[in-house]
Amino acid sequence: MITGPKANLPQAFLLTWGSQALSNLGSQTSLYALGLWLFQRQQHLSDFAAVAVVMLLSKLIALPQIGHGLRLLPRRRLMLVANGLAGLVTLSLGAGLQALPAGQDVLRLPVLACMALVAMAEAALVVSFATAIPLLVSESQLGQANGLLASSDGAIAMAAPALGALLAATWGLPGVLLVDGSTSLLAAICTLAARWPAYALQPAQTNRNKSSNQLEPQTLLGLRQSMKQLWRSPQWRQLLFLQALVAASLAAVEVLFPAWLAAATGPGFLSLAMAFGAVGYGLGLRQWQSVEPKRWLLVVKRGLLLQGVLLTGAGLQIFQDLKPVLLMAVLVFASAVPLVLSGLQSLWSSSIPIADQPKLFRARYGLDWLMRLLALLVVSGLVDQLITPAVFSWKISWLLPPAVMEALGHGPGRPIAMTLGLTGWALLIPLWGQWRLSAQTIR
Repeated sequence: MITGPKANLPQAFLLTWGSQALSNLGSQTSLYALGLWLFQRQQHLSDFAAVAVVMLLSKLIALPQIGHGLRLLPRRRLMLVANGLAGLVTLSLGAGLQALPAGQDVLRLPVLACMALVAMAEAALVVSFATAIPLLVSESQLGQANGLLASSDGAIAMAAPALGALLAATWGLPGVLLVDGSTSLLAAICTLAARWPAYALQPAQTNRNKSSNQLEPQTLLGLRQSMKQLWRSPQWRQLLFLQALVAASLAAVEVLFPAWLAAATGPGFLSLAMAFGAVGYGLGLRQWQSVEPKRWLLVVKRGLLLQGVLLTGAGLQIFQDLKPVLLMAVLVFASAVPLVLSGLQSLWSSSIPIADQPKLFRARYGLDWLMRLLALLVVSGLVDQLITPAVFSWKISWLLPPAVMEALGHGPGRPIAMTLGLTGWALLIPLWGQWRLSAQTIR
């Protein structure tokens, strides 16, 4: 059983993890602040998702070069370069926006270009640190360390929308960017101060083909080969399936849920719902500390099942009419997030040999970011181009029975809520189809 306080983990890991989590919080906060800035201009969900789309595309473009960087540079040095680049670009952008005359409109293209550079740096940080964890902690501490990493990522994803909206309203977009840049530079300082073991300060050297003694190409072809290697193993193939399912569903919820509550209930209730989410997240994180390694897969599947059921109900009017029911649903959904993310991260770290992680984790995160990108494009298209016109322009009430229309409800935010319900079914159906197969292949 994995127990014990996190203070038992090596200080090098804790300092690196804590500083990177702070930097990630700054980045996600500025991401949502920028998305909100775009959304407020035309009230299109596609505008809100545009920043995330640019960030994910940039990460995918950067993936081939990350493998090249890991081959040439130690992980910590690559993290220092990435933190420094992200910090300098974000600070420069924030300072530039701050210097603009009051009332002057901001051009979107330069802002998105800067954020694309930041996203590429973040991709290097994610892959470098995730593959460094087995080198920084003992095997018995792997579940605990992965739990901290995955749980902090989920907590940041939940806190960033509310924090981004609050800071944007208080300091404006330039202020949010300046804070983000400062956290990146602070993370670089803390990572440099952390005393990593000597063997963790060596380049990964995992891109060498053992049979031919040749270096694998650091291109999209190399990523394709890594994906094929994962796909050939039944165990790793199921990990890819779970990774895709988690990435797509959470990306959809991260955009749809705050947009739904902002449109239907206003910012006050959104803040209250996020507070309930934080409580639920804390409960789930505490529960993870008592999960045994042999139950990691079961925890992931049960957590996804619970989340899928809750999402299918989000499209019903009762969730909007009965606020206590909605708040409890948010709390329960959030409690499953750290369990799912921590379990999945631990399964990857324990299933992939350490020597192969830098190469294969690039394919893993490539799939993750691709599924997030597809989810954002699909849900924004559904809301703006299909469901909203169907509800308000096409008179969908002519096609559906009155009882169904009453259950689906009406008013602001209903198209977004209905899309949340569809997200639940899109999670449950493939999960049910692969339930037994996953149990047979992942041990």
